[in-house]
Amino acid sequence: MKKSNNTLIANKLNPHLRKILIVIAVCLTWVTLQAQTQAKLPNYKDEILKLGNFDLLPQYQDDVIVKQISSYDTTGANDDGFSGKYSYLRKENSNLIIADLKGGGVIERIWTPTPTNDTIQFYFDGESSPRIEIKFSELFSGTKYPFVKPIVGNELGGYFCYLPIPYKNSCKIVFKGELMQFFQIQYKEFRNGKTISSFPVKFSIEESDALVSVANVWKTRMESSYATLPVTSGNVKTSVSKVVLKPGDILPVFSRTGGGHIVGVEVSPQLQQLNTEFKDLIIRVRWDNEPVPAINSPVSDFFGYAYGKPSMQSMLAGVKNGVHYCYLPMPFDKSATIELEFIKSPLNVSSEIPVDVKVYYNETKRTTNEGKLYAEWKREKNPENGKPYLILNKKGRGHYVGTLLQAQGLESGITGFFEGDDICTVDGTMRLHGTGSEDYFNGGWYAVPDRWDRALNMPLHGCLAYSIALSRTGGFRFYMTDKISFERDIQLTIEHGSGDDPKDNNQYPVDYSSVAFYYCDQPPVSNNLPPIGPLEKINSPKMQEYWLQLLPIKGMDRGATITYGECTDEISGNSNEALIIKGGANKFAKFELEVPSSGEYKLYMSYYKGPLCGYFIINQRQIQISGLLNGYAADNTLVEKEFIGNLFIREGTNTLSIVLKDGPQKSSDNMFLLHRLFLEKI
Repeated sequence: MKKSNNTLIANKLNPHLRKILIVIAVCLTWVTLQAQTQAKLPNYKDEILKLGNFDLLPQYQDDVIVKQISSYDTTGANDDGFSGKYSYLRKENSNLIIADLKGGGVIERIWTPTPTNDTIQFYFDGESSPRIEIKFSELFSGTKYPFVKPIVGNELGGYFCYLPIPYKNSCKIVFKGELMQFFQIQYKEFRNGKTISSFPVKFSIEESDALVSVANVWKTRMESSYATLPVTSGNVKTSVSKVVLKPGDILPVFSRTGGGHIVGVEVSPQLQQLNTEFKDLIIRVRWDNEPVPAINSPVSDFFGYAYGKPSMQSMLAGVKNGVHYCYLPMPFDKSATIELEFIKSPLNVSSEIPVDVKVYYNETKRTTNEGKLYAEWKREKNPENGKPYLILNKKGRGHYVGTLLQAQGLESGITGFFEGDDICTVDGTMRLHGTGSEDYFNGGWYAVPDRWDRALNMPLHGCLAYSIALSRTGGFRFYMTDKISFERDIQLTIEHGSGDDPKDNNQYPVDYSSVAFYYCDQPPVSNNLPPIGPLEKINSPKMQEYWLQLLPIKGMDRGATITYGECTDEISGNSNEALIIKGGANKFAKFELEVPSSGEYKLYMSYYKGPLCGYFIINQRQIQISGLLNGYAADNTLVEKEFIGNLFIREGTNTLSIVLKDGPQKSSDNMFLLHRLFLEKI
């Protein structure tokens, strides 16, 4: 090794002084190396900017392990936050310690459906005072800087925070309340001496500017995703292709030799809607002449349809104004091809499909620090009892970046399969364990009004659909800074139902279809579409059951009132919820019934007879479909699933009215007590 000038000079001096100078030289060398190393380490401004830099999605995360702390029931049962028993590590001075992270790392995502006004504190690096002290609810409100919208927010029953919270040596999170319920904290843990400065006491100008920039990107992307795409990457070129596919056609829509990055794909079928009965239009992508397709999926599922209709509108992929867009970066080494296939089948409803395709790309070759994008489509009807649904199981080095899931129950009137937890095993170790299926998608409380009760989009997550009557739901979630890195393999599963006894888990019959997005250094072993059968329409159960709290009220007569309450069958002693319609003769309430398709149905109704109830009829618009029915009884009595009549439902006619009529008591006191409505397809 060549000696430094300081060491050569020291050799000419006395031994004692020589030793001192050698120590100084070593120290100076160490300081220089440390400065060079620190320059390569992440800083907080860069961590913030990653939230808005989609070009970084393909890059591997070196020297990190992604983990999650959550309130899941460690016994395998379903107490995933209800009692709070599994929602903290220990108590200190009557406070709950919900996380105690050691070493360097970054908290990337915090989620809860149960925020409170109790204080939450973040202590960094063993400090005696918290650098963050805030009401738990205000962490997500957007009213307390730097926790700003849309980086934080709430919708669909879930409250989320994506502001990165770095810590150099440790981070302890203290909840100063009596009960912490559901929560998830996802973080990346640095290895091999890698570190980062802890969350700043005060943001610098650069950090504040970075946060404003990211918030603007998220807001702009949600308002007009594809309008902003070409400016996100340098030297972007555009390829435009117009094709007309006939059944059986496989036509190329993009081909490129030489390395590069596809930074956006827009597919515009020139039809009002793709086939809702059969997933007959396929998108297929290959990188570098790999024998197995990197992407091989029905167009509808790849772009986030729900049960045959467009639904997803995230800032990374979805459908807006008829444009099917995907802006996940797609690097390749030597070649890239995209083709569309129009599957030939008796289930085709179109003789041809005209399609316009735009592909945005640049000629910057894939780096050794980038994975290629892969997407795996799957469908499994009625997964095996006792085993969760497998979303992805892959080997290689890479990271996971997105899940789309449709879940169709095979029994009427329930979506209990969404009680199941997601579990992600990375490199042979369970790293992330969720608290419920809608929780995985940043939501909460399915079947509760104004929570997980309808399709709704947020920047990185959303509900694709929800209907108890049709026994269906679904969600999507994309990962940015919270992407899940793996060095050898990854497995992601989701349970189809969970119970108080772990033996009851994965028992619900359900029809799942999913798309898993991930970057990897090697192609999958297989990624072929199944035979035609699994590409057919996802069907609801024959019987639809309509719950009261999610039954849309479309109108009522003046003077009529509607309330919710509990009614008790005085013979059995059992109580059930009831919708109480009250008013005089000819007062009515109108409801909308969501149906899977037009056709003829049988109508059944469960209701209470009682001493204050009188006569009533059921109308479909102005058509009476029942006779004059008597709701009077001396004691409250539940009438279960009484046949009312047949009706034909077509678009715009799926409303029913319950009309009150005079009864034995005064008409002004007349009421009707509805428990459930049922439709059975004939």
